[in-house]
Amino acid sequence: MSRCHACVLTCMDYRIQYPVSRWLENKGLKENYDYIALPGASRNFLSEGKVAMIETSIRLHQIKEVYLIHHEDCGAYGLGNLPVEEQLKRQEEDMRQAAQVIKARYPHLVIHLVFVHLDGSILEV
Repeated sequence: MSRCHACVLTCMDYRIQYPVSRWLENKGLKENYDYIALPGASRNFLSEGKVAMIETSIRLHQIKEVYLIHHEDCGAYGLGNLPVEEQLKRQEEDMRQAAQVIKARYPHLVIHLVFVHLDGSILEV
């Protein structure tokens, strides 16, 4: 049975792919994570079956961490007209709800909540 360290659930937006991959590599995760890229990342976490994708990573690869990565000006949220702080606040609610679901089912996992700015800077919330 193969193993990897983490599962990354991020938005599919092309604008954040390079900063996210560079950041994960700097964290020592190069080629050591399952990657799930879907619109809105953990938005609608339960209703869109995203939890099942993470559970597959847990079952098949015995991951230890989950990264939930959202970003500024996400089209799935349609909040681009709001200040970035407000976008983060709204998206952070969804990240925290998804983290609660994961932790309730898999308390041994470490969950990271991450917000990417379009300038490439990354904030762990």
